[in-house]
Amino acid sequence: MKKTRCVLCNATKAKRSCKERHDALICPKCCASIRTQMCEGCNYYEYAERYHAARCHTAEKYSSDKGIEREVDNALLLQEKGDIDAAKAKMDELLRMHPENHVVQYGMGVVYAFKGMYDEAILHFDKAIEIFPYFVQAHYNKAVAMLKISDMVNYLRTLKRIVIIGEEDSEFVKAARHMLLESEEHIMKHHGVGLNKYLEGERKFHEAFSHMDNAQWEDALCCFKECTEMVAGHAQSWGNIGLCYAHLGKKELALSAIDKALEIDPLYEIAYMNRKAIERLEGGEILKHERLKTLNYYKDVAVQNKPLPETLMGEERIKRTS
Repeated sequence: MKKTRCVLCNATKAKRSCKERHDALICPKCCASIRTQMCEGCNYYEYAERYHAARCHTAEKYSSDKGIEREVDNALLLQEKGDIDAAKAKMDELLRMHPENHVVQYGMGVVYAFKGMYDEAILHFDKAIEIFPYFVQAHYNKAVAMLKISDMVNYLRTLKRIVIIGEEDSEFVKAARHMLLESEEHIMKHHGVGLNKYLEGERKFHEAFSHMDNAQWEDALCCFKECTEMVAGHAQSWGNIGLCYAHLGKKELALSAIDKALEIDPLYEIAYMNRKAIERLEGGEILKHERLKTLNYYKDVAVQNKPLPETLMGEERIKRTS
């Protein structure tokens, strides 16, 4: 029997189906060489990440000076006692001295998070993760900070990563599993789909958004329609479908899509604004690109008078140390 060759290298027997390449058959070597976070959800990706995480946790290059760790811990203790200025000053000093230490970057992220400066906190958590990719505490606190700024998609992706790279009995993994379960229940209730399908829809939405940025209205329209097939009650996709039609000079179809978005979400304020702009268009007139007012997959909805439910916001807190 003739073996099926890998579609990428055309040299080795294909043994795996690649979702990112429309289920094309590829070999294990090519699978490993092209693997990125876009492969999230693939079993091979998760196995590889768990393997690397286990190795990195014992790798000497990721170990941190215990003395520096104690100084970070002492600074954060000052903050917990209410001396925020002293804690910030201490962390500023440590950051100047040890900018490439992941624990120091993590500590600064915690300081900013306690001050309610979540965007700044995320920058430092990301830096800590860049230095040590399998730093579970940093991933966890990044997830909490993402939740605080209502970035639901990145919150969910970060939680899923914790479950992949963390040890099963870790308090962070247990907390992440609990938070994911509550989130999935919320998504199922409001969107009628599971967590993975919801995130798959976000990827397609992001692709559509890129087409919109480049004024590729037909391509964007196709992608947004695919998104509504994945997540039928997704108001933002319907709203952006309306904008695509408006930029193509199809006023009636644009208004119909906007109305569908408002039917799903009567509090969709930007859709009302866009509807007024589209109503003013005269036969065949095309909506100008600079008049574009779009909405992100989830984040902007949560920010605009629609906070996430208390069940999602309740128990999650920034954690100081492990």
